Amino acid sequence: MNQLALLTPVLVLTLWTFTIFLVMAFGRVTSMKDPQDAAHTKDIKGTLPAWVERTSDNYNHLFEQPVAFYALTLSIALINNFEPLMIQLAWAFVILRIVHSLVQLTINI
Repeated sequence: MNQLALLTPVLVLTLWTFTIFLVMAFGRVTSMKDPQDAAHTKDIKGTLPAWVERTSDNYNHLFEQPVAFYALTLSIALINNFEPLMIQLAWAFVILRIVHSLVQLTINI
Protein backbone atom coordinates (compact mmCIF):
# COMPACT_ATOMS: atom_id res chain seq x y z
CA MET A 1 0.00 0.00 0.00
CA ASN A 2 1.30 3.43 -0.92
CA GLN A 3 1.80 5.90 1.94
CA LEU A 4 1.12 8.80 -0.42
CA ALA A 5 -2.43 7.53 -0.91
CA LEU A 6 -2.98 7.86 2.85
CA LEU A 7 -1.20 11.19 3.19
CA THR A 8 -3.03 12.91 0.32
CA PRO A 9 -6.20 13.48 2.41
CA VAL A 10 -4.00 15.07 5.09
CA LEU A 11 -2.56 17.44 2.51
CA VAL A 12 -6.02 18.27 1.14
CA LEU A 13 -7.38 19.08 4.61
CA THR A 14 -4.30 21.20 5.35
CA LEU A 15 -4.81 23.15 2.11
CA TRP A 16 -8.51 23.55 2.93
CA THR A 17 -7.63 24.95 6.36
CA PHE A 18 -5.22 27.42 4.75
CA THR A 19 -7.93 28.45 2.27
CA ILE A 20 -10.35 29.14 5.15
CA PHE A 21 -7.58 31.16 6.82
CA LEU A 22 -7.19 33.31 3.72
CA VAL A 23 -10.95 33.92 3.51
CA MET A 24 -11.04 34.80 7.21
CA ALA A 25 -8.04 37.14 6.91
CA PHE A 26 -9.56 38.85 3.86
CA GLY A 27 -12.85 39.33 5.72
CA ARG A 28 -11.20 40.76 8.78
CA VAL A 29 -8.87 43.09 6.89
CA THR A 30 -11.64 44.46 4.69
CA SER A 31 -14.11 44.81 7.57
CA MET A 32 -11.91 46.55 10.11
CA LYS A 33 -10.55 50.08 10.18
CA ASP A 34 -7.55 49.23 12.34
CA PRO A 35 -6.10 45.68 12.18
CA GLN A 36 -4.73 46.20 15.69
CA ASP A 37 -8.35 45.89 16.87
CA ALA A 38 -8.02 42.15 16.24
CA ALA A 39 -5.20 41.74 18.75
CA HIS A 40 -7.74 39.98 20.98
CA THR A 41 -10.51 38.25 19.06
CA LYS A 42 -12.92 38.56 21.99
CA ASP A 43 -12.81 42.33 21.47
CA ILE A 44 -14.07 42.10 17.89
CA LYS A 45 -16.82 39.51 18.48
CA GLY A 46 -20.09 40.96 17.23
CA THR A 47 -18.47 43.85 15.36
CA LEU A 48 -17.70 42.03 12.10
CA PRO A 49 -20.11 40.88 9.41
CA ALA A 50 -21.75 37.53 10.14
CA TRP A 51 -19.91 35.75 7.31
CA VAL A 52 -16.55 36.84 8.73
CA GLU A 53 -17.46 35.56 12.19
CA ARG A 54 -18.73 32.26 10.76
CA THR A 55 -15.48 31.90 8.82
CA SER A 56 -13.49 32.55 11.99
CA ASP A 57 -15.55 29.98 13.91
CA ASN A 58 -15.00 27.45 11.13
CA TYR A 59 -11.26 28.12 11.13
CA ASN A 60 -11.22 27.35 14.85
CA HIS A 61 -13.18 24.14 14.22
CA LEU A 62 -10.56 23.06 11.69
CA PHE A 63 -8.00 23.09 14.51
CA GLU A 64 -10.06 21.07 16.97
CA GLN A 65 -11.19 17.61 15.82
CA PRO A 66 -8.83 17.32 12.81
CA VAL A 67 -5.82 17.31 15.14
CA ALA A 68 -6.66 13.72 16.10
CA PHE A 69 -7.12 12.90 12.40
CA TYR A 70 -3.67 14.30 11.58
CA ALA A 71 -1.98 12.40 14.42
CA LEU A 72 -3.73 9.11 13.64
CA THR A 73 -3.22 9.31 9.89
CA LEU A 74 0.46 10.23 10.17
CA SER A 75 1.00 7.42 12.70
CA ILE A 76 -0.65 4.87 10.42
CA ALA A 77 1.42 6.11 7.46
CA LEU A 78 4.63 5.75 9.51
CA ILE A 79 3.73 2.22 10.54
CA ASN A 80 3.08 1.53 6.85
CA ASN A 81 0.70 -1.31 7.55
CA PHE A 82 -2.78 -0.28 6.52
CA GLU A 83 -5.73 -1.39 4.43
CA PRO A 84 -7.50 0.44 1.59
CA LEU A 85 -10.41 0.99 4.00
CA MET A 86 -8.21 3.37 6.01
CA ILE A 87 -7.61 5.49 2.92
CA GLN A 88 -11.35 5.56 2.24
CA LEU A 89 -12.06 6.56 5.84
CA ALA A 90 -9.47 9.33 5.65
CA TRP A 91 -11.12 10.71 2.50
CA ALA A 92 -14.55 10.41 4.11
CA PHE A 93 -13.36 12.48 7.07
CA VAL A 94 -11.87 15.15 4.81
CA ILE A 95 -15.02 15.34 2.69
CA LEU A 96 -17.18 15.64 5.82
CA ARG A 97 -14.97 18.44 7.16
CA ILE A 98 -15.21 20.33 3.86
CA VAL A 99 -18.99 19.86 3.75
CA HIS A 100 -19.15 21.05 7.37
CA SER A 101 -17.19 24.16 6.40
CA LEU A 102 -19.41 24.88 3.42
CA VAL A 103 -22.56 24.53 5.52
CA GLN A 104 -21.16 26.71 8.31
CA LEU A 105 -20.00 29.37 5.87
CA THR A 106 -23.28 29.51 3.96
CA ILE A 107 -26.62 28.37 5.36
CA ASN A 108 -25.44 27.55 8.91
CA ILE A 109 -28.83 26.45 10.23
